[in-house]
Amino acid sequence: MPSFSGKFKYIEAGGNPLQEGSCRLSFDEERFTLAPAGGTPLAGDLADIDIFSPGDYELRLKLYTGRTILLTHFAKDFQNLCRDLLEAWRTRLIQCLLLEDLEEIARFDGVAQLDASEDKLSSRAEIRLYKSNLAILPEGANGFSWRLADIDNVDFDEATYTLGLRSDQDRLILTCMAKRTREFIDKLQEAMTRFLEKSVSTLHDLFPFLTPDQTRQVADLAREGRAAPVSKLNAIHPKAEEALLQRAVDKSLKPYFTALKEKLAGEEYYCGFKFIRPEVGEEEPEEKAEETPASAPDDSDAEAPPPEEDAAGAETGEENEAEKEEPVLHWFFFPIRAGETGAHANIVAWEATSRGGRATYFFRLLPRDHAARLQDKEQASGAVQEAVRSLNRAIVLLNFRREPIYLSDDSLATQPRFHRYAIASRKIPTLRQLRASFLGRALHTGLETWQKQVQTIIARA
Repeated sequence: MPSFSGKFKYIEAGGNPLQEGSCRLSFDEERFTLAPAGGTPLAGDLADIDIFSPGDYELRLKLYTGRTILLTHFAKDFQNLCRDLLEAWRTRLIQCLLLEDLEEIARFDGVAQLDASEDKLSSRAEIRLYKSNLAILPEGANGFSWRLADIDNVDFDEATYTLGLRSDQDRLILTCMAKRTREFIDKLQEAMTRFLEKSVSTLHDLFPFLTPDQTRQVADLAREGRAAPVSKLNAIHPKAEEALLQRAVDKSLKPYFTALKEKLAGEEYYCGFKFIRPEVGEEEPEEKAEETPASAPDDSDAEAPPPEEDAAGAETGEENEAEKEEPVLHWFFFPIRAGETGAHANIVAWEATSRGGRATYFFRLLPRDHAARLQDKEQASGAVQEAVRSLNRAIVLLNFRREPIYLSDDSLATQPRFHRYAIASRKIPTLRQLRASFLGRALHTGLETWQKQVQTIIARA
């Protein structure tokens, strides 16, 4: 465990020092400990550090609590302290951003500027390119990642050597990579191309009757990881929905799929697919089958995985190598109607229909104070589509881990194996919104029992 000796100040949010003096700072892969001379040590998770600000022989560590640790007088060890602690901090951030199991391609140093609906930042950052994601680890702000499949446009300005990336309305500008700029662009474009090729191949397997032009249209609409309206797929080819039912819905899950479709508000529902990856060093806890419906985030272990499924939802037994590496998960969103009126209730069901469909998850579409939009025919369709897109984004970001959705705040915070999910919820706005909108889950323990659970959940929406 690295250990460094120097001086510190522990400063409250208003700027007043709470404690100061000589100290020893130690850290490992997850935690840091600051031990004052003759005092009680201060300890925390490395990811409790929100901002890492090195200066002229001083280092400021701003914690998520608003308080700051100022480190000084580390003499010739200061550069080693900054380098080693920064690397440990970034490694922990990758874990808490739920990216540690991704295949890394390369790392780059530069400056990142983000203009997004959820956040804005400008900071020096380490840029990590993965096989399927781009991670930005700023020194002066929280880290974040973009999925390569969600990047809509890449634009390079030769005059300013500025690289601009766009995803929906969000804009990311990367600069100051110097001689490695071209290398980054080449590697990014190669990774995006390979990922798109694999996605198109999956769609061609799903819809083999499409012409090349139709396949391209479907690939633009139903990108890997994005939920697409089924009606728009049918508009491209009338056999699209039929193919989905045949190839994307496991036989054992068909009764639940059919029952949810009967509860639709109108006729529109959404489908999606994603290459799912196995967990590293962690599996979901074994869950017991119970008949009581789950409600808001709780501690219950109610969802029982069939014996042939592992934590990531991949089937065991004989599989070919491609399936073992990157199995495909299919899912659907069903906006639920209010009674028999046909109008939208403020609830949507998420159903994984292959590889690990163990329960149906229910979410509020909109916060209660915005639910009136669903009763306005002119606003309802857009509101539903926007809500589904937001929920889908968060679920995909989780790689379909279920615990961060349904476990209570206390469980995430107090159980060591789930603590990084508590940190992720703090750092990732879409995950916080997902947990806040979660209503409950109905377990696939039998259609009759499932129907009762669904009724209970819908009644309290």
